[in-house]
Amino acid sequence: EFFREASIEGSSQVLELSSKKFAKIYFIIQLWLKFLDFLPDIVICHSYKSFFFVKFARFFSAKKFPIISICNNENPVKFLKSDYIITNSSYDVKDLIEAGKNRENIFVVNNSINIEKDFKIIEKKAFARPIKIGSIGIISLGNNLDKVLRAMVVLRSRGIECEYSIAGSGDYEDDLNLLSTELRLEKNFKILGFVNDKKSFFENIDICVMPIGKSLPNDSILDAMLYSTPIISSNSYNCDEIIDHGLNGLKINISDEKLIPTLIADSIEKLINDEIGTRQMAKRGCEKIFDHYASEVVANRIFQICQNAKEKLLYS
Repeated sequence: EFFREASIEGSSQVLELSSKKFAKIYFIIQLWLKFLDFLPDIVICHSYKSFFFVKFARFFSAKKFPIISICNNENPVKFLKSDYIITNSSYDVKDLIEAGKNRENIFVVNNSINIEKDFKIIEKKAFARPIKIGSIGIISLGNNLDKVLRAMVVLRSRGIECEYSIAGSGDYEDDLNLLSTELRLEKNFKILGFVNDKKSFFENIDICVMPIGKSLPNDSILDAMLYSTPIISSNSYNCDEIIDHGLNGLKINISDEKLIPTLIADSIEKLINDEIGTRQMAKRGCEKIFDHYASEVVANRIFQICQNAKEKLLYS
């Protein structure tokens, strides 16, 4: 539905394929015929299945066209036979080059976030007492949110009281609620479910803590940065290029699970002991969103990649 509405806004045609098994063959043939008739200048694939299909469709097409594959949370090496590969992390570049891909045909485009036209930068208030901590996203075992609760125990032992709220939902909710009771933090902990108004959520917390694991997406970090909220993230693959430690946020090492609660507590204490510096850090985070991750910026980047690919094919 999202792609359909966006395509209509851009005056583009849309062909929807059924996911039902009995109709798959019919719709695949229909799409194949569309390629024979459409004669595209370029094709962008968002999954390996689409790349696999387009690769064969191009063989029968009357017009040769470059294929660009966008590797969203998929192994980019699977797309080696694409003409161009777009990955959201420079960590993938080395693997692709070692697998035989030309560096000139690899592009790094990080995640994007849509910014409303009437968006106004939030002016955060002074830290509350108790300190209000928040996280946002899917509540699963790999995002280390239990370590945030344990960090609150460490902070309490240092005389720092915190309240913790999570804007999200998932299969790990019951475990977190039980843990909060076990740690005697149930009065200071809330799971809000997924929220529609992210702005209000970030306006009402002092610090966003996202010690997410390697396999989880980093989209929620962009939300925190956009809404000028100081952020503590992990040093994992997904966060490393977005957060510049000490410049627009803090990163903690999550290689040793036993140390994570103490590292989170240390980082929270560091932020609350330097509110002026923390405000500047959050401001730089917001500025980085506008410079690198705004949807318009990313769209222009991808458009330029497509334009260059088209011109290179013409002159080859």
